[in-house]
Amino acid sequence: MRDNTIGNWCKIALFNLTLVALYGVLMRYKIAFDFPLFEQKNLLHAHSHFAFSGWINHLLYFGLFLIIKDRTDVIKQKKYKLIIAANLVSAFGMLIFFTRQAYGNISIVFSTLSIIIALVYAWLFIRDTQTLSSQLPARAWAVAGLLLNIVSAVGPLSLGYMMATKHIQQDIYLASVYYYLHFQYNGWFFFGLMALVIHSLPKIDTAFQRYFRWFLMTIIPTFLLSVLWVKLPVWLYSIAVFAALAQLIVWLVMLAKINCIFGEKRTNVPKPVVLLFYISAIAITLKFVLQTISVVPQLSHFVFGMRSIVIAYLHLVLLGGFSLFFIGYMFANKWMYLNKIAKVTICLFVIGVIANEVFLGIQSVASFFLVLIPYINESLFATAIILFGGALGMFLSQILSESQI
Repeated sequence: MRDNTIGNWCKIALFNLTLVALYGVLMRYKIAFDFPLFEQKNLLHAHSHFAFSGWINHLLYFGLFLIIKDRTDVIKQKKYKLIIAANLVSAFGMLIFFTRQAYGNISIVFSTLSIIIALVYAWLFIRDTQTLSSQLPARAWAVAGLLLNIVSAVGPLSLGYMMATKHIQQDIYLASVYYYLHFQYNGWFFFGLMALVIHSLPKIDTAFQRYFRWFLMTIIPTFLLSVLWVKLPVWLYSIAVFAALAQLIVWLVMLAKINCIFGEKRTNVPKPVVLLFYISAIAITLKFVLQTISVVPQLSHFVFGMRSIVIAYLHLVLLGGFSLFFIGYMFANKWMYLNKIAKVTICLFVIGVIANEVFLGIQSVASFFLVLIPYINESLFATAIILFGGALGMFLSQILSESQI
């Protein structure tokens, strides 16, 4: 019997992903053509905030809750459901008001609300699982992710303050952006994802405790690679280089072990879902490879100085790494119906993700050589439409499936 609450959360997640993709279409259209109705800057802020809060945060909040659901009483379960609902309110508030006013008073209020929600959720989760460490091997990953989510909040709070006071220092502004992105991508999103993976393991392997410690120890040093314009002392830079190399090696070892453990269960998972997991693993691997390559100072300055490369990297990890994993995770757990429409639109979304990276990569290389690629913006607009079509199709596939029951 399919749980209606979980099914509804999944449908909301896909609806939110569709909205994220729709904003991508609007932004790409404004770049390729003329569309004066919205401010591009406002759309960008709304797109990114909603992608994090309405898509990834929503998935992780209800995913982590489901890990402990059977070990909590009804009253505690209601609290988590209220927090998940509150997160959606803050997410839609940011979507609406960042679209209207970028960093204005109301959008900053909703952004601050999302931080308060993160604090409350982390406190509840840590409190409710403190006696379950031996029963929940995923707890350490989940707690670390939740705490890093709070740590990352210093970034948007700093940005909000600068925007509100109109006192913007470029170096601090960039450092705040990269700080937030680092502790979201490499902290909250990655550790949260790994908590779901560890919880799904058919057998417990103590090696994952060592992997966890390595990633936790290196999370702060690797941030230093994002702010190399600060001119770090040699000893501190060396620590950052070692941390990046360590993360890559540990990830490859851990990925091989995960693949080996899940090898026996792979035949029971539909091929479109297996495809999602494989592409996600490749994208996250590329993330660690690119992070390691960025230890070269000259290359790092080049990468972080070119907007198209930064956008390509962010989409590689968020879409190719995390989003494809979460979509696969929902289908693998049978929280959603894998009907014909879902299978087709999953493939369509994957094509959009790959095409988006290819065109962004071409644009980045062309920018380096100061070459203008004909119709590149139109191609990226077409890719955005494919992503939107894939997300919308997955959402509609669930609505149609339920209407036929």
